Amino acid sequence: MARQDTSALREQLRQRLRRQLGQDADVVSVEQSPDRSLRGVAVCSGTILRYVLDAEQERLRTSPLFELLQQRRVA
Repeated sequence: MARQDTSALREQLRQRLRRQLGQDADVVSVEQSPDRSLRGVAVCSGTILRYVLDAEQERLRTSPLFELLQQRRVA
């Protein structure tokens, strides 16, 4: 993928993730598979997740990989 193509893909994926997950979503990585689907890692509200955008069905699937937790002290 050329650099401009990658930038455009990242922006399209960012917009798609934000529609599905909320405005905090952001793309970390993008990789195009041989079957033309896009795969990568994203972050949203303290959760790191994996995504797959199916090229034929235009379906975005996400699954959490890791969740950052903040501990609060109770006085």
